[in-house]
Amino acid sequence: MILMVGVGIVGIGSYVPPKIMTNKDWENIVDTSNKWIVEKTGIIERRISEPDVCTSDLAVFAAIKAMKMAKIKPEDIDMIILATSSPDVPLSSTAGITQNKLGCINASAFDINAVCAGWIHALEIGTKFTADNNYENILVIGAETYSRIVNWKDRSTCVLFGDGAGAAVLQKVEEGKGMLGTWIKSDGSGANVIEIPAGGVRKSLSSDSFVEGEQYFQMNGRAVWDFAIDAMPEAVINVLKRVNRDLSEVDMIIPHQANLNIIKEGMKKLNLPMEKTFINLQKYGNTAGASVPIALSEAVSEGKIKSGDLVVTVAVGWGLACGANAMIWQ
Repeated sequence: MILMVGVGIVGIGSYVPPKIMTNKDWENIVDTSNKWIVEKTGIIERRISEPDVCTSDLAVFAAIKAMKMAKIKPEDIDMIILATSSPDVPLSSTAGITQNKLGCINASAFDINAVCAGWIHALEIGTKFTADNNYENILVIGAETYSRIVNWKDRSTCVLFGDGAGAAVLQKVEEGKGMLGTWIKSDGSGANVIEIPAGGVRKSLSSDSFVEGEQYFQMNGRAVWDFAIDAMPEAVINVLKRVNRDLSEVDMIIPHQANLNIIKEGMKKLNLPMEKTFINLQKYGNTAGASVPIALSEAVSEGKIKSGDLVVTVAVGWGLACGANAMIWQ
Protein backbone atom coordinates (compact mmCIF):
# COMPACT_ATOMS: atom_id res chain seq x y z
CA MET A 1 0.00 0.00 0.00
CA ILE A 2 1.30 3.48 -0.87
CA LEU A 3 1.47 5.85 2.08
CA MET A 4 -1.01 8.72 1.87
CA VAL A 5 0.76 10.72 4.59
CA GLY A 6 4.14 12.07 3.56
CA VAL A 7 6.98 10.73 5.74
CA GLY A 8 10.58 11.23 4.81
CA ILE A 9 14.20 11.38 5.90
CA VAL A 10 15.04 14.95 6.90
CA GLY A 11 18.42 14.23 8.46
CA ILE A 12 21.00 11.51 7.91
CA GLY A 13 24.45 10.80 9.28
CA SER A 14 27.03 8.07 9.63
CA TYR A 15 30.09 7.23 11.67
CA VAL A 16 32.91 4.72 11.38
CA PRO A 17 35.76 4.25 13.87
CA PRO A 18 39.06 5.91 12.91
CA LYS A 19 41.11 2.70 13.16
CA ILE A 20 41.70 1.21 9.69
CA MET A 21 42.46 -2.49 9.24
CA THR A 22 43.67 -3.42 5.77
CA ASN A 23 43.75 -6.76 3.96
CA LYS A 24 47.53 -6.67 4.44
CA ASP A 25 46.94 -6.53 8.19
CA TRP A 26 44.80 -9.65 7.98
CA GLU A 27 47.57 -11.44 6.08
CA ASN A 28 49.60 -11.26 9.30
CA ILE A 29 46.83 -12.86 11.37
CA VAL A 30 45.20 -15.59 9.25
CA ASP A 31 46.04 -17.54 6.11
CA THR A 32 44.59 -15.15 3.53
CA SER A 33 45.76 -12.64 0.94
CA ASN A 34 44.85 -9.19 -0.27
CA LYS A 35 44.37 -10.64 -3.78
CA TRP A 36 41.89 -13.28 -2.58
CA ILE A 37 39.83 -10.85 -0.46
CA VAL A 38 39.61 -8.24 -3.23
CA GLU A 39 38.72 -10.76 -5.94
CA LYS A 40 36.10 -12.55 -3.83
CA THR A 41 34.53 -9.53 -2.10
CA GLY A 42 35.86 -6.18 -3.34
CA ILE A 43 36.87 -5.26 0.22
CA ILE A 44 40.21 -3.47 0.69
CA GLU A 45 39.93 -2.23 4.27
CA ARG A 46 37.50 -1.97 7.16
CA ARG A 47 37.14 0.01 10.41
CA ILE A 48 37.64 -1.53 13.84
CA SER A 49 36.39 -0.09 17.13
CA GLU A 50 38.71 0.45 20.07
CA PRO A 51 38.13 -1.90 23.04
CA ASP A 52 36.26 0.72 25.06
CA VAL A 53 33.85 1.61 22.22
CA CYS A 54 30.49 -0.20 21.99
CA THR A 55 27.71 -0.40 19.43
CA SER A 56 25.76 2.25 21.34
CA ASP A 57 28.70 4.66 21.06
CA LEU A 58 28.79 4.28 17.28
CA ALA A 59 25.02 4.80 17.21
CA VAL A 60 25.36 8.02 19.22
CA PHE A 61 27.97 9.50 16.87
CA ALA A 62 25.81 8.78 13.79
CA ALA A 63 22.64 10.02 15.48
CA ILE A 64 24.23 13.34 16.44
CA LYS A 65 25.05 13.98 12.77
CA ALA A 66 21.53 13.05 11.65
CA MET A 67 19.92 15.32 14.27
CA LYS A 68 22.23 18.18 13.29
CA MET A 69 21.16 17.89 9.65
CA ALA A 70 17.49 17.76 10.74
CA LYS A 71 18.06 20.82 12.97
CA ILE A 72 16.56 19.21 16.06
CA LYS A 73 17.74 18.58 19.63
CA PRO A 74 17.88 15.24 21.49
CA GLU A 75 14.81 16.13 23.55
CA ASP A 76 12.83 16.53 20.30
CA ILE A 77 13.16 12.81 19.50
CA ASP A 78 9.97 10.82 20.18
CA MET A 79 11.27 7.34 19.41
CA ILE A 80 14.54 5.51 18.73
CA ILE A 81 14.53 2.31 16.68
CA LEU A 82 17.93 0.65 16.58
CA ALA A 83 18.69 -2.20 14.19
CA THR A 84 21.60 -4.30 15.41
CA SER A 85 22.75 -7.90 15.65
CA SER A 86 25.78 -6.99 17.79
CA PRO A 87 24.19 -5.34 20.84
CA ASP A 88 26.19 -3.92 23.74
CA VAL A 89 24.73 -6.60 26.03
CA PRO A 90 22.04 -9.31 25.65
CA LEU A 91 19.90 -7.24 28.05
CA SER A 92 19.00 -4.34 28.22
CA SER A 93 18.34 -2.89 24.78
CA THR A 94 21.13 -1.05 22.99
CA ALA A 95 18.51 1.49 21.89
CA GLY A 96 17.82 2.27 25.54
CA ILE A 97 21.52 2.68 26.25
CA THR A 98 21.80 4.94 23.20
CA GLN A 99 18.80 6.99 24.33
CA ASN A 100 20.47 7.66 27.68
CA LYS A 101 23.81 8.60 26.11
CA LEU A 102 22.13 10.98 23.66
CA GLY A 103 19.89 12.58 26.26
CA CYS A 104 16.70 11.81 24.33
CA ILE A 105 14.66 12.09 27.52
CA ASN A 106 11.27 12.10 25.77
CA ALA A 107 11.87 9.10 23.50
CA SER A 108 10.78 5.50 23.67
CA ALA A 109 13.52 3.15 22.47
CA PHE A 110 13.78 -0.43 21.28
CA ASP A 111 16.00 -2.75 19.24
CA ILE A 112 15.11 -4.86 16.23
CA ASN A 113 17.19 -7.64 14.68
CA ALA A 114 16.94 -8.72 11.05
CA VAL A 115 20.75 -8.86 10.84
CA CYS A 116 21.97 -7.18 7.63
CA ALA A 117 18.41 -6.29 6.58
CA GLY A 118 17.67 -4.73 9.97
CA TRP A 119 17.72 -1.07 8.94
CA ILE A 120 15.35 -1.75 6.03
CA HIS A 121 12.85 -3.17 8.52
CA ALA A 122 13.51 -0.41 11.06
CA LEU A 123 12.86 2.28 8.46
CA GLU A 124 9.49 0.72 7.65
CA ILE A 125 8.54 0.57 11.35
CA GLY A 126 9.68 4.15 11.85
CA THR A 127 7.71 5.33 8.83
CA LYS A 128 4.50 3.83 10.18
CA PHE A 129 4.98 5.48 13.58
CA THR A 130 5.88 8.85 12.05
CA ALA A 131 2.66 8.82 10.03
CA ASP A 132 0.81 8.72 13.38
CA ASN A 133 -0.09 12.14 14.74
CA ASN A 134 1.42 11.21 18.11
CA TYR A 135 4.98 11.21 16.76
CA GLU A 136 6.98 14.01 15.12
CA ASN A 137 10.65 12.97 15.14
CA ILE A 138 11.77 9.36 14.96
CA LEU A 139 15.41 8.29 14.94
CA VAL A 140 16.15 5.13 12.94
CA ILE A 141 19.66 3.76 13.52
CA GLY A 142 21.69 0.85 12.21
CA ALA A 143 24.80 0.17 14.31
CA GLU A 144 27.18 -2.78 14.50
CA THR A 145 30.43 -3.85 16.14
CA TYR A 146 31.06 -7.10 14.30
CA SER A 147 34.75 -7.07 15.16
CA ARG A 148 33.64 -8.39 18.59
CA ILE A 149 31.44 -11.24 17.39
CA VAL A 150 33.52 -12.73 14.56
CA ASN A 151 36.14 -15.38 15.20
CA TRP A 152 39.50 -13.81 14.40
CA LYS A 153 40.84 -17.29 13.64
CA ASP A 154 38.17 -18.07 11.03
CA ARG A 155 39.58 -16.76 7.76
CA SER A 156 36.31 -17.39 5.89
CA THR A 157 34.46 -14.74 7.92
CA CYS A 158 36.78 -12.51 9.95
CA VAL A 159 38.10 -10.59 6.92
CA LEU A 160 34.63 -9.64 5.72
CA PHE A 161 33.33 -7.36 8.44
CA GLY A 162 33.83 -3.91 9.90
CA ASP A 163 32.23 -1.62 12.47
CA GLY A 164 30.08 1.45 11.96
CA ALA A 165 26.71 3.14 12.28
CA GLY A 166 24.22 5.13 10.24
CA ALA A 167 21.18 7.07 11.40
CA ALA A 168 18.21 8.90 9.92
CA VAL A 169 15.60 11.27 11.34
CA LEU A 170 12.07 10.76 10.04
CA GLN A 171 9.45 13.52 9.98
CA LYS A 172 6.21 14.23 8.15
CA VAL A 173 6.98 15.83 4.78
CA GLU A 174 5.21 17.25 1.77
CA GLU A 175 2.96 14.61 0.21
CA GLY A 176 4.56 13.08 -2.86
CA LYS A 177 8.02 13.11 -1.31
CA GLY A 178 9.66 10.83 1.20
CA MET A 179 8.81 7.18 1.72
CA LEU A 180 6.69 5.51 -0.95
CA GLY A 181 6.59 2.01 0.47
CA THR A 182 8.46 -1.08 1.61
CA TRP A 183 8.59 -4.76 0.70
CA ILE A 184 10.02 -7.26 3.19
CA LYS A 185 10.20 -11.04 3.29
CA SER A 186 11.48 -13.74 5.65
CA ASP A 187 12.25 -17.45 5.34
CA GLY A 188 12.93 -18.94 8.76
CA SER A 189 13.93 -22.30 7.27
CA GLY A 190 17.31 -20.68 6.58
CA ALA A 191 17.87 -19.41 10.11
CA ASN A 192 21.07 -21.43 10.49
CA VAL A 193 22.71 -20.16 7.29
CA ILE A 194 24.24 -17.41 9.40
CA GLU A 195 24.17 -17.66 13.17
CA ILE A 196 26.00 -17.53 16.46
CA PRO A 197 25.22 -21.06 17.69
CA ALA A 198 25.87 -20.49 21.39
CA GLY A 199 25.28 -17.79 23.95
CA GLY A 200 21.48 -17.81 23.90
CA VAL A 201 19.02 -19.94 25.83
CA ARG A 202 19.26 -22.82 23.33
CA LYS A 203 22.90 -23.39 24.21
CA SER A 204 24.45 -21.32 26.98
CA LEU A 205 28.19 -20.82 27.26
CA SER A 206 28.11 -22.92 30.44
CA SER A 207 26.28 -25.80 28.74
CA ASP A 208 27.95 -29.22 28.71
CA SER A 209 27.38 -29.32 24.94
CA PHE A 210 29.13 -26.00 24.30
CA VAL A 211 32.12 -26.23 21.94
CA GLU A 212 34.72 -23.45 21.81
CA GLY A 213 34.11 -21.26 18.78
CA GLU A 214 30.33 -21.56 18.88
CA GLN A 215 30.13 -18.17 20.61
CA TYR A 216 31.23 -16.51 17.37
CA PHE A 217 29.58 -15.65 14.07
CA GLN A 218 29.34 -18.56 11.61
CA MET A 219 28.26 -18.54 7.97
CA ASN A 220 27.52 -20.90 5.10
CA GLY A 221 29.07 -18.82 2.33
CA ARG A 222 27.64 -20.79 -0.61
CA ALA A 223 24.10 -20.63 0.78
CA VAL A 224 24.51 -16.89 1.33
CA TRP A 225 25.57 -16.36 -2.28
CA ASP A 226 22.75 -18.49 -3.69
CA PHE A 227 20.12 -16.62 -1.68
CA ALA A 228 21.49 -13.11 -2.08
CA ILE A 229 21.94 -13.00 -5.86
CA ASP A 230 18.22 -13.65 -6.33
CA ALA A 231 16.83 -11.95 -3.20
CA MET A 232 18.36 -8.54 -3.96
CA PRO A 233 16.72 -8.07 -7.40
CA GLU A 234 13.52 -9.72 -6.14
CA ALA A 235 13.22 -7.13 -3.36
CA VAL A 236 13.84 -4.21 -5.72
CA ILE A 237 11.29 -5.43 -8.27
CA ASN A 238 8.66 -6.13 -5.63
CA VAL A 239 8.94 -2.80 -3.82
CA LEU A 240 8.65 -0.93 -7.13
CA LYS A 241 5.60 -2.99 -8.05
CA ARG A 242 4.08 -2.19 -4.66
CA VAL A 243 4.46 1.57 -5.17
CA ASN A 244 3.49 1.53 -8.86
CA ARG A 245 6.89 2.61 -10.15
CA ASP A 246 8.96 1.24 -13.01
CA LEU A 247 12.56 0.11 -12.82
CA SER A 248 13.44 2.66 -15.50
CA GLU A 249 12.43 5.47 -13.11
CA VAL A 250 14.99 4.52 -10.45
CA ASP A 251 17.81 7.05 -10.03
CA MET A 252 19.85 5.27 -7.36
CA ILE A 253 19.93 1.88 -5.66
CA ILE A 254 21.63 1.72 -2.26
CA PRO A 255 22.36 -1.97 -1.62
CA HIS A 256 23.65 -3.74 1.45
CA GLN A 257 27.43 -3.52 1.24
CA ALA A 258 28.37 -7.16 1.73
CA ASN A 259 30.11 -8.26 -1.43
CA LEU A 260 30.85 -6.43 -4.68
CA ASN A 261 30.24 -9.55 -6.75
CA ILE A 262 26.77 -10.04 -5.23
CA ILE A 263 25.91 -6.41 -6.01
CA LYS A 264 27.19 -6.74 -9.59
CA GLU A 265 25.18 -9.92 -10.09
CA GLY A 266 22.06 -8.28 -8.66
CA MET A 267 22.39 -5.22 -10.88
CA LYS A 268 22.96 -7.50 -13.88
CA LYS A 269 19.74 -9.39 -13.12
CA LEU A 270 17.94 -6.04 -12.90
CA ASN A 271 19.54 -5.01 -16.21
CA LEU A 272 20.77 -1.78 -14.60
CA PRO A 273 24.23 -0.21 -14.98
CA MET A 274 26.55 -0.06 -11.96
CA GLU A 275 26.39 3.75 -12.28
CA LYS A 276 22.92 3.48 -10.72
CA THR A 277 24.25 2.05 -7.49
CA PHE A 278 26.56 3.30 -4.74
CA ILE A 279 29.50 1.28 -3.42
CA ASN A 280 31.64 1.95 -0.34
CA LEU A 281 32.36 -1.59 0.88
CA GLN A 282 35.94 -1.28 -0.35
CA LYS A 283 36.49 1.15 2.56
CA TYR A 284 34.37 -0.38 5.30
CA GLY A 285 33.74 -4.05 4.54
CA ASN A 286 30.39 -5.51 5.55
CA THR A 287 28.95 -3.45 8.43
CA ALA A 288 25.81 -5.62 8.55
CA GLY A 289 22.76 -3.63 9.68
CA ALA A 290 24.70 -0.36 9.47
CA SER A 291 25.81 -0.71 5.85
CA VAL A 292 22.72 0.70 4.10
CA PRO A 293 22.39 3.90 6.19
CA ILE A 294 26.16 4.48 6.00
CA ALA A 295 26.06 4.13 2.21
CA LEU A 296 22.94 6.29 1.92
CA SER A 297 24.53 9.00 4.07
CA GLU A 298 27.71 9.02 2.00
CA ALA A 299 25.82 9.01 -1.31
CA VAL A 300 23.88 12.08 -0.16
CA SER A 301 26.98 13.90 1.11
CA GLU A 302 28.83 13.18 -2.16
CA GLY A 303 25.96 14.60 -4.23
CA LYS A 304 25.08 11.24 -5.80
CA ILE A 305 21.47 11.65 -4.64
CA LYS A 306 19.51 14.82 -5.39
CA SER A 307 16.11 16.18 -4.39
CA GLY A 308 13.39 14.44 -6.35
CA ASP A 309 15.42 11.29 -7.05
CA LEU A 310 13.72 7.91 -6.79
CA VAL A 311 15.94 5.94 -4.41
CA VAL A 312 15.67 2.27 -3.48
CA THR A 313 17.47 0.90 -0.44
CA VAL A 314 17.78 -2.89 -0.44
CA ALA A 315 19.34 -5.50 1.81
CA VAL A 316 19.57 -9.22 2.27
CA GLY A 317 19.89 -10.38 5.86
CA TRP A 318 19.83 -13.59 7.75
CA GLY A 319 17.06 -15.30 9.43
CA LEU A 320 16.65 -15.42 6.31
CA ALA A 321 15.36 -11.91 5.58
CA CYS A 322 15.37 -9.44 2.72
CA GLY A 323 13.66 -6.19 1.90
CA ALA A 324 13.67 -2.88 0.09
CA ASN A 325 12.39 0.65 0.68
CA ALA A 326 11.41 3.06 -2.11
CA MET A 327 11.51 6.82 -1.52
CA ILE A 328 11.56 10.17 -3.25
CA TRP A 329 14.50 12.06 -1.80
CA GLN A 330 13.72 15.40 -0.15
